[in-house]
Amino acid sequence: MLNHRVRAAAEGMPRFDRAAIMAHAWRLYRNQWTGARPANLQARRKSFSRCLKSAWMTAKWDAAEALKTATQRAADRVQELTFELMRDDARDWRVSGRADRRAIYTEIAGLEGRA
Repeated sequence: MLNHRVRAAAEGMPRFDRAAIMAHAWRLYRNQWTGARPANLQARRKSFSRCLKSAWMTAKWDAAEALKTATQRAADRVQELTFELMRDDARDWRVSGRADRRAIYTEIAGLEGRA
């Protein structure tokens, strides 16, 4: 455990709109339980806890994505496309994916050309 406190507005730390995060958590909770309710209060609390955790993770991911540069986004996209090529290699041999592969290779070449 740390003996000192870290201020919420410390340098380099993004500030989050906590009201928007809470509203997102409630929206997730309502969507999850529309038409059906948990059996007891403890199940409801656990469910809302998961929704709140998900809302915070989404807010943190959005903040991290906003800080990325165009080069980092292009590198992430190349990695996604490389994984897609790996999934394509794992397809059954009877499934043709030539057009998909060509499109992926074209996109990768375009992204690498920009960087």
